[in-house]
This record gives sequence, structure tokens and C-alpha cells, in this order.
Amino acid sequence: MRWLVWILVLAVAAVLLALGSTLNSGNVAVLLPPWRVDVSLNFALLLLLLAFVAFYLALRGLSLLFGMPRAAAEFRARRRLRLAAQALHNGMSDYFGGRFRRAERAAQRAAEFTDFAPAALLTAAQSAQQLQAYDRRDAYLAQLPQDARDAAVLLQAQWQLDSKQPREALSLLQTLPAGVRRRTHALRIELQAARKINDHADVLRLARTLLKHGALHPAAAQAMLHTAATGLLRQAGDDPQALRSTWNKLTAQERAEPALVVAAARGFAAAGALDEARQLLIVALNRPQAEPALFMPTLRGMLQGIDVGFVSQAEQWMGRWPQEAQALYLAGAACAELQLWGKAQQSLQKAIQACGEDERRLRGQIHAALAHLLEGIEREDQAQRHWRAAAIDLAAIEPQNKNA
Repeated sequence: MRWLVWILVLAVAAVLLALGSTLNSGNVAVLLPPWRVDVSLNFALLLLLLAFVAFYLALRGLSLLFGMPRAAAEFRARRRLRLAAQALHNGMSDYFGGRFRRAERAAQRAAEFTDFAPAALLTAAQSAQQLQAYDRRDAYLAQLPQDARDAAVLLQAQWQLDSKQPREALSLLQTLPAGVRRRTHALRIELQAARKINDHADVLRLARTLLKHGALHPAAAQAMLHTAATGLLRQAGDDPQALRSTWNKLTAQERAEPALVVAAARGFAAAGALDEARQLLIVALNRPQAEPALFMPTLRGMLQGIDVGFVSQAEQWMGRWPQEAQALYLAGAACAELQLWGKAQQSLQKAIQACGEDERRLRGQIHAALAHLLEGIEREDQAQRHWRAAAIDLAAIEPQNKNA
């Protein structure tokens, strides 16, 4: 369609030009004494047009002639740029392909061009690091322009970390501006270094930040948070105030983790704060999705000083988990602690019946607890039967442990 329009336009122009030249009868007289030249107006216009074209072509030719040196220089610059870009591309491809010596040589060629120098020098330095050519590596870093120094510090921090020198890596990161330290890569390096020196507070902070920004896999972050929180609770030792401060700094989600609840409860118990230890475990057990086996064994060791209210709570758990041996065992132990012998004996006997075949250790422990209770109320014959049953159950576990 477009070519048809152009044909029509040219045809109309040709017709108009022909009509104009036919109707134009003027003459042009050129006087050059003693000569006189008479030409038609149409021919004169054609000569002027040809003269203009010739003048333009002459000027264009002179411009190209005098501009050849500059054009040649621009051509050589473009060629160098293209070769440098190709060298940088090859260098990075060779580096990621594991050909470090070739990558270093290609990056050296690319570094000759100023625009590519930062990326090329960093690639060359990283390649030299992989080749353990530390002198060449440092020489490349020394050539970096000022605006690439932050990237060099991040590289150096990673190298220090790889060399198992986490404290040096952290020192390098401290020299970076605050904005650079908040970058994901810098936070990851700092997290790895903090983990290596067991700085649990920093691990907790950094893992939370990276998880919030989606820069850490949830499973990996969860494991790190658990380890860091457990380490902080362990560092608090038997200082109740330090334990409270550490526990309160944890998030609600972290305080709901069974392993952390148990660790905190044991810490409070070791510090003599049994009421706080029990309260942590009671709150955990009262959650809708609580699993008795995770908390009740620890809670059974913290029954000193309980009151009737705790026994009532234990009976509620019995009603919630009527077939759970752990709940029955805990209720029996609580009754025994308050010398409620009848209720204790009844709960422990139910706990023995509720034990499954894979709970022989627990059943042996319950038999032993019941035997101890019966000895306390001077029922030696019954106590002996339970001692024997406990010995049988616990002895049956030893071959399994040896096979495992």
C-alpha cells in the first residue's frame, strides 16, 4: 500500500513539473562583455540546482577528507570497546565455569578500558583468590577506583570468612557505610561470621532481618533462630533476671517453640525460679496444638512446692488426653508430691495401662514411680512386683539401644 502512495505522489509531481516548464516561457540573459548568453528560465533553474548539488558534494567530500583522522580514532576506540566488552564477558564466563587462569587473563585485558575497569579488576581479583595468588589479588584491588571500594571490602570479608577468620571479616564490614551494611549480601556475610563466633544475639537479629526480606530460606532461618535463642538462654545461666530479659526479647512465635520453652523452663528451674519454670510449661501445654510428650517429662521434674491448684490443672489435662500416658503419669506424680496416695496410685496404674508397645521406657519409669509410692505406704509386696516389672521393661530397651 505504501509503495502505491509513493507512485501516485511522484506521478503528480512529474505532471506538475511538466506543466510548469511548458507554461514558463521566460529567458535569462547573462552578459559577460563582449559575450552575451541567453538561456531559458527552465534551463537556468536546472543549472542552479546542479551547481548547488555540486557545491554540496564538494563541501561534503572536504569534510570527510579532513575528518578521516577523527573517524579513524573513533573507529579504533569502538573496536577497543568491543574487544574489552568481549574480554569481560569471556572473563566472567570463564570464572563461573571454573577456568580461573583464563578468567584472570581475560579480565586483565578488559581492565585496560576505563569503563570496564571496576568489574574487570574485581573479576581478576576473585580469580586470583581462587588460584591462591594473593599478591596478584591485592594488586588488582589496589587499582580499583574509589567508587568500587565497597565491593572490594565485601569481597575481602567473604575471603576472610572462607579462611575461617570471622572476626577479621566482621572488622572489615564495620568499615562500610551503613547503607552498604544493610545490603543482603553484607548481612549474609555478617550472619555467617556471627554464627562462627557464637554471637547468638547478632545471629538472632540478622536471621530475623533476612527472613523478613525473604533473603533466607524459612527452614534455615528457623534452625538458626532456634540455635541462637537456645544459646542465649544457655548464656543466661542461672541468673533469673538475665533469663527473663532474654525470654522477653524473643518474639511470640519463638516463645511458642517447644524446644525453647523447655530450655527456658530448665534454666529457670536451675536458677531456683520453679514457679516461673512451671508457668512456662503450663502455658505451653494449654495451647490448642500442644503435645504432652514434649513438655510433661520436663514438668515432672519441677513438682517441688506445687499446690492443689496444680493437681487440678493436671486432672484437666487427664480429661483432655485420657489415653495419654504422659498426662496420667504427671497427674500421679503431682498427687504423690502432695501425698494424695490413693489418687496417685490410681493415676499411675492407668498410666501403665495407657502405655503402648513402643513406650517401654516410659512404662518402666511409671512402674518404678509406683513401686516407690507403694514402699512409702508400706506395701512391700506390691512394690516388689512393680520393681521387677520396671527392671524388665528397662532391660528390654538396652539391646535396642545397642542395635541402634
